Parts: sequence; C-alpha cells; structure tokens
Amino acid sequence: MKVFTNKSLKDFNQYGVNAQAKYLIEIKNEDDINELVKSEYLNEEKILILGEGNNILFVNDFNGTIIKPVIKGKEVIKEDKENVWIKAYCGENWDNFVKWCVKNNYQGIENMVDIPGNIGGVVSQSIGAYGQNIMDAVESVEAVYLRTGERKTFTNSECKFSYRSSIFKTTEKPEYMIISSTFKLNKGESNPKLNYSSVEEELKTFAQQPYTISDVMQAVINQRKKKLPSTKEYGTCGCVFENPFVTKEKYAELSKVIPNLQSYPAGEYIKIPAGRIIDELGWKGKWKGNTGVYENHALCVVTNRKASGEEILKLIEEIKKEVKKKYDIDLKYEINIIK
Repeated sequence: MKVFTNKSLKDFNQYGVNAQAKYLIEIKNEDDINELVKSEYLNEEKILILGEGNNILFVNDFNGTIIKPVIKGKEVIKEDKENVWIKAYCGENWDNFVKWCVKNNYQGIENMVDIPGNIGGVVSQSIGAYGQNIMDAVESVEAVYLRTGERKTFTNSECKFSYRSSIFKTTEKPEYMIISSTFKLNKGESNPKLNYSSVEEELKTFAQQPYTISDVMQAVINQRKKKLPSTKEYGTCGCVFENPFVTKEKYAELSKVIPNLQSYPAGEYIKIPAGRIIDELGWKGKWKGNTGVYENHALCVVTNRKASGEEILKLIEEIKKEVKKKYDIDLKYEINIIK
C-alpha cells in the first residue's frame, strides 16, 4: 500500500477544497488490504473511506487516516437466458461501468449514467436517477471488516439500502470497506424504464420507438448536460440536498404557495423536488463570494474553485435555514460534510 503524509486533498474532491489529510493510503489489491488492517494507521481516531471525491465537502483539514481504495476489475460471474450477474470492484468508475453494461445489452442501470464516482462510492451512497435505483440492481456486496480483516458478503437486505443511504455510508469511523459489488441485470435492449417526462421528450428529438436502453442512456446524458454544472467549469458535488418526503397534507399546503410543484408518490408520503423549493426562494444563479447556486439547477452549489470548505458550508446552511423558516421543511444533506 502507498502512504502519503500531510497530503493535500485539493485533487481528491470535486470542490477543489485545499484541505490536508494527516495520512492518505491508496489500496490497490488484496495484499494492500491485508497490510492495512494490520497497520497502525487504523488506530487514528478519525478514519474516512474516500472514493472519487464527488460527494464530499471537507470543511477543515482531516486529522486522521483517509483510505482510498482503487481496486479495479469487473467480470461476468454467472448468467442465464434472462439475467446476468456482474462482479465489479470498488475502484471501477461508475459511468464507464454503466456504458459497458449498455454496450453489452445489460439492462437495469442505464438511467443512472453520467453520475460521477466509483463503484464503492455509488453503492455506499445508494444512488438513483430518472426512476432507477442502484439498490434494485445490487445482489450482494463484499466488504472487509477493518478491525480484523475478515471478509463478509452482505446480501441486498443486509446492506440496509434506503433513499441515498446504506449501512456503508457514515461520517463516523467506518467498520467496513467495500471491496466489490455484484449486480444482477436483465439481458436485452427492450422495455427501458421511462418514468420521467423530460427523458421521454428528449427521446422524441433523436430516437424512434421502440426505444432501446442505448437511446434512454443518451437521453439521460443529454438531460444532465442541460441541467447540471460541468466539473470542468466549476467546483461542484452536484446536488447538495436530498429531495424531501412530506405528508399528503403538507404537499397540499405547499402546492398552494408554490405553483406547479411536482410530486412523486412514495407510499404514505410524497417526494417533492428540493430544487424547486430553493428556486422559489430566489437562490438560482445567486453568488456570494467564491460560491453560488448554479443557474440551471438550484440543488447544485458551485464554486470558482477558490472557495474554502467553510465558505461553501456557510452558503449551504443559509439555504437550509431559509427553507426551514419559509416552508418548515428540514432539508437533509446528500453530500457528506466532513468537519
């Protein structure tokens, strides 16, 4: 394993915050894992497992050990007439993995294309987009218990997936590090999932029915390019807040003061777009110093790559407080804030 001391994290987080880590350890293979669990670096009070830094905000220097797994590889481990099982290691880039699956006509994750991160990070975060959720595609997760080095295979239910969360997502000292994930996908290009009108409208501009998963993937890519900030232009971690779930009574109340408020039924609750609420407060396109709210998507807080972690957090907290004051909604952070 490779150990860095007092390592700048500027190139390890998409906000480009120039925090420092006491130790940063790169894990490339099984031998590195075995060396790590026996090392003194896990005795630090603060430990963090870092993916590609696409969903994290460092507010201060990190006085502890950051583990960065970069184990690569993917393979089909089983298949039948209808399904295929693919094992992908934690360091594999998620977007490349999605495109590889679509190229091979493996269906079930194509709507989640263009989401930054690696396999370990997106599974831990329990990502979802345009009607698909990674929790529905994961069959099992192999992880290592950092205290002993014991390997454990978690079934889907044992991963405790929920909206943007899992047993592996924590800002506290982690117990497990994901090694690989096994995905169960469908074979074939037909019957793609179309849950969003914006994707259907995009499809009409370049594709003909019956739509394929390749068509849907391209439509999602087009939509994301229109709505989300480019990491080449801005420091950004994408959406900073989760979409809230409210009661039907609360939705009725909100819809009276927020025109055309979208709604997505979720059992006893209704999911509503946090971006729409923030936009209603006039935040879209508004800047304060080195950080602001993206002009095309109010859920995205962006920077000119000169902002400190404290400056970014101050703006995020200001938005959160205003939403609470105006609409009595407690927004939850989608990004991991590390203080």
